[in-house]
Amino acid sequence: MSDADIDDFDDDFVDDDDAKLVEEAETSARTRLSSLEKRRLIDNLLEEKRLAKELKDELDTLDEDDEWDDEWDDE
Repeated sequence: MSDADIDDFDDDFVDDDDAKLVEEAETSARTRLSSLEKRRLIDNLLEEKRLAKELKDELDTLDEDDEWDDEWDDE
């Protein structure tokens, strides 16, 4: 085996290592994006739930006010 063959052989390992590093980096990035997307969806659901409760509370308050108005009108 000549020195040139040994150098080529070493380059193959470096390329494989680089490919593995790139793949690991891409996997890590996808995982982070997935986690961020999940967090964003959870935040959106919590915000929708908060808004729904706020709307329900306002409607309940309006219903209570309507009952007061009906009693006032009856007098």
